Amino acid sequence: MGVENLFHGFQIAVTPFNLVVAVLGITLGTIIGVLPGLGGANGVAILLPLTFTMPPTSAIILLTSLYWGALFGGAITSVLFNIPGEPWSVATTFDGYPLARQGQGGQALTAIRSSPWCRSCSGSSSPRSASTSSPASSG
Repeated sequence: MGVENLFHGFQIAVTPFNLVVAVLGITLGTIIGVLPGLGGANGVAILLPLTFTMPPTSAIILLTSLYWGALFGGAITSVLFNIPGEPWSVATTFDGYPLARQGQGGQALTAIRSSPWCRSCSGSSSPRSASTSSPASSG
């Protein structure tokens, strides 16, 4: 029963309309993320009225892809200009900007883009989840 539902969810997610909505959300999110002061939450709030006329699944796909795109957009300014667009992009400036100055900015942006995907596939919801269950604290 669970595997069938999973496949059904993938069938819905990969319809042409939902794929176009996802690409549109990532593109708009990246543009919003590059702008200083606007982040994923603000981008979702700005585009929320647009989703009122959409099917619910497509609306969720648009808003989540916009949020992920905004996270990546905030990292672009951190790597290329040493200006974090969002508070969570500050740590990106420590390694990303020096790599960009060495001519390896593309590699830094690729690592930034692929690391959330790897973390999502591993099931970790936050970077701190591994540190909260240390052997010393379990007694």
